[in-house]
Amino acid sequence: MIGNEFHKAWLLHRRSYKERSVIAEFLVEGHGRVAMVVRGVRQSKSRLASLLQPFHRVLVRWKGRGELKTLVDLELDRFTFLTGERLYCGFYANELLMRSMIPGQLVDGVTDLYRETLAHLYQSAPLEPLLRSFELDLLELCGYAPSLNRDALSGAPLKEGMVYRFEPEHGLIPTRGQIAHYERPFCYTAELLKALSVRDFSNTDFYSGFKRFTRQAMKPLIGERPMQSRMLFAGNKRNLLSGGQ
Repeated sequence: MIGNEFHKAWLLHRRSYKERSVIAEFLVEGHGRVAMVVRGVRQSKSRLASLLQPFHRVLVRWKGRGELKTLVDLELDRFTFLTGERLYCGFYANELLMRSMIPGQLVDGVTDLYRETLAHLYQSAPLEPLLRSFELDLLELCGYAPSLNRDALSGAPLKEGMVYRFEPEHGLIPTRGQIAHYERPFCYTAELLKALSVRDFSNTDFYSGFKRFTRQAMKPLIGERPMQSRMLFAGNKRNLLSGGQ
């Protein structure tokens, strides 16, 4: 059945399908993640090829009742061009959404979060606070947000000067005595955790700890498989440092 209404959408991912088509994964306002076959887009005269790009806001119509729909029409609504590090950050946000949402799943608030994050990326907002906020907001919207200000054992507020071990399935566990070497990557000061809980990014010394924490917190939601966007960014940085060799 063909839908008569256009819906705002953003392309998250695309992959080849048969000889001339692709399967495009969209984040669609009011519908969540929707997979669609886009026919003929890989042939030279396709008008859709230039429009089917990440980060542009498009208007889509589709048909089909199963999980995999068929795109009927696509129009450009708004251009968004990202470059440099911001391009890779955009890819990272797209991959997180692909890994966090199943096709057909509507998670309230995710579309607004993504729209705002793209706008901040385009407007040159500081990257570390932006990415950490995106991760924390996504965890909260998907129901996976850990408590950042309570001891998981007693429920008491975190105590200044204490160090807590983060266990994604349980929460923050107060440490006792010396921290074993293998535990250190999972341990955080109460001060760092409190700053993260209120999105206080003023202390840049905490940035590496913030990133380490959110990566650990994301694993129950997205799994253990390495993020392709991180590897792509790391590979590009190595290439630039080596002079493109």
